[in-house]
Amino acid sequence: MKKTLVITVMCMLFIGAMAQKENKGMWVGGGIGFNGGDNDGWNLSPQWGMLFNENMGLGANLILSDDDWLIEPYFRYYLGVTEQFKFFGDGALAFGGADNYSQFRIQIRPGLQYWFTPKWSFAASTNLFSFDTINYSDNRDDISTSFFGLDATNLTMSVYFHF
Repeated sequence: MKKTLVITVMCMLFIGAMAQKENKGMWVGGGIGFNGGDNDGWNLSPQWGMLFNENMGLGANLILSDDDWLIEPYFRYYLGVTEQFKFFGDGALAFGGADNYSQFRIQIRPGLQYWFTPKWSFAASTNLFSFDTINYSDNRDDISTSFFGLDATNLTMSVYFHF
């Protein structure tokens, strides 16, 4: 698992370095997420990303919640409706944990983004597919869960500055 993670991160860094040469644009921002249902909670996520053409980019979140943290590199694909309004899809891998467990997550998230000025935008997204696995360091059984469908109990809203 560690080799796979290292290879994935290296590939993303290489693609990011290649994208930097084209200088298509970057963004920084942050999001706040709300979880309902059985997993009530919240999270804050500072974010950074880079476009390597008009429709595709790579980004990363540092997701901080009330009891754990995750590092989440993601691939984003935009489908433009107008210059100011676009739909997007994110494919993400996340890893992290807390004091007594480690966590790995794969997600596909649809969302929409609105540029209210050329440099500032607002985005909202939810889960379409997710697979989570939690490995406990104590004697508890490990947990694996999966989800497919729009998750109305999990919403993330973000604000971005583009440069």
